[in-house]
Amino acid sequence: MRLETDVAVIGGGLVGISVAYGLAQRQVDTVVLDEGDGAIRASRGNFGLVWVQGKGLSLPAYTGWAMRAVEQWPELAERLGSETGIDVGLTQIGGLYLSRTPEAYAQRSQGLAAVKSRFNGDYDFDMLDNEGIRKRVPEIGPDVVGGSYSRYDGQANPLRLLHALHRGYLRRGGRVLSDGGVTDIDHQGEKFVLTTAAGQVIASRIVLAAGLGNAGLGEMLGVTIPVKPIRGQILVTERMPPIFDIAIEQVRQTEDGTLMIGGSWEDVGFDLGTTFDVSRRIAEDALHFFPFLKNVRIIRSWSALRIISPDAAPIYEQVLPGAFLVTCHSGVSLAAIHANETAGWVEQGAIPQEMVSFDRRRFSAT
Repeated sequence: MRLETDVAVIGGGLVGISVAYGLAQRQVDTVVLDEGDGAIRASRGNFGLVWVQGKGLSLPAYTGWAMRAVEQWPELAERLGSETGIDVGLTQIGGLYLSRTPEAYAQRSQGLAAVKSRFNGDYDFDMLDNEGIRKRVPEIGPDVVGGSYSRYDGQANPLRLLHALHRGYLRRGGRVLSDGGVTDIDHQGEKFVLTTAAGQVIASRIVLAAGLGNAGLGEMLGVTIPVKPIRGQILVTERMPPIFDIAIEQVRQTEDGTLMIGGSWEDVGFDLGTTFDVSRRIAEDALHFFPFLKNVRIIRSWSALRIISPDAAPIYEQVLPGAFLVTCHSGVSLAAIHANETAGWVEQGAIPQEMVSFDRRRFSAT
């Protein structure tokens, strides 16, 4: 097989398909090269938060980008529902981040204050004590110190989102090459020749959106892409009646009633296992926050790998003429802006100067 296209998007997860969906909206001939079900997909273990809180602590420009992203989310959810019939489960009625100790509470307060001080615009948050949280979440434990509340935050169903973006992309004429993992990239003149198990794909522009696979793709192009896996483990409970109508960082109730409880940040390479020690710590934290969970059954646990840059913020860069790097670990939160704006960069062949702080040069300066 030999296939030609204007743009080849390497990666069919949330980041890649969001960009591809936006390109299809713009009627750009696009092929998504999807590695297949054997790929390590962050989408499968995603907590589903549409989140602003804390973004920008290490990279101040990230705050405004995240704010614009959540503002664009309602329109994306409505459009996907209309086009595909899939309700992606968006709710945006605020979010809580709970602190277990006074030290953690103080650190959270200082961090959000620093983010706000560097942001040129409205950035509201409230630091709540136990009583303040109880007004929003009556089930909170009596010993919880407090937490932070942001009115911008919310949640969505990441698997439905992935499905809807794929369906919307295909309905707009996009093409997907399954089992299309890229094994070689040859830059010939103004074209890229991509070798896959299914044959060659020739593209004028490419988007590197393969998550952790971007490191290997960068090597094919002679550039270093600094991403690493950070494992997160999650516990899932039996189904419960509706409890929380607000997004909570540590505990999220899904539409089917189960509670997702997390999480962890573990630097263990590509190990996708689960461990008793971490599961126990997650359960202990959850019981501290919500004592009623003592009588709720855990039905399964799993882990997934986050795609993390050195400062945990996205990287956007044209690493070679026509080769766009798009990588982050906030594929749900940033889905709308990736479809609406990042896809436009690829169509136009240039990343705006205002996004320069997101490229890899920020790491060489530290």
